[in-house]
Amino acid sequence: MRGTRTETAMKTEEPLSATVEEYLETVYNLSMEDEVVIGARLAEKFRVAPPTVTEMLKRLVRDGYIAMDNKRQVTLTEAGIQAAEAVLRRHRLTERFLVDMLGMQWHQVHEEACRLEHFISGAVEARVIAALHNPTTCPHGNPIPGSVVDARNYLKDQGAIRLSSVSKGEIVSILCISEVVEDEEALILYLHEKGLTPETQLTVLTQSGGSGSEQDENFIVEVANRQLCINKAAAAKIWVKR
Repeated sequence: MRGTRTETAMKTEEPLSATVEEYLETVYNLSMEDEVVIGARLAEKFRVAPPTVTEMLKRLVRDGYIAMDNKRQVTLTEAGIQAAEAVLRRHRLTERFLVDMLGMQWHQVHEEACRLEHFISGAVEARVIAALHNPTTCPHGNPIPGSVVDARNYLKDQGAIRLSSVSKGEIVSILCISEVVEDEEALILYLHEKGLTPETQLTVLTQSGGSGSEQDENFIVEVANRQLCINKAAAAKIWVKR
């Protein structure tokens, strides 16, 4: 029995694989934005076959990180939330370090942070926090777990809405860019080039419908006396405050 307990303890202390951490991060981020999380959505996100996602979800249920209801919708358990927030904390701190200390542009750092987040020790994390004076958000405006009161409900607490739901004539400021699409380099570069970054104030001037697709529905906004045209699909990824 003593040997069994030791083996169990050793198993518990083993670090999660990068793939497991990425799944937990993604479920957390989708849930934070009130999106329904199902296997098909994860397969689309990770660009893998549905059976691959199914096997991973079974493993995560077995290990106590997620639960699934009779509609196959995925939610994080308390253990899953803690694991997701731990890796998101390292990820967002790394992004902040790359921008604030190394001078990288905000649209360049997501992939670098994805590579580094799995290897940062607690000691390094603490030094980064001290060097950056305990930042509360990443360069994209998303909350750093542990540095804000409630990272999971940050959008609700801030009264944030998607830019795509803002009415003509409203003045808003950008709170953050959806973490769910930070790995879409073309979109992040698109937002960067248009100056649609956190804390930017803008006014929605018009909405013009196209053929019915979000890609064809355009927003015309005014930013610093410049008029910009962005599509509704991109606008849905920008969280703003009135």
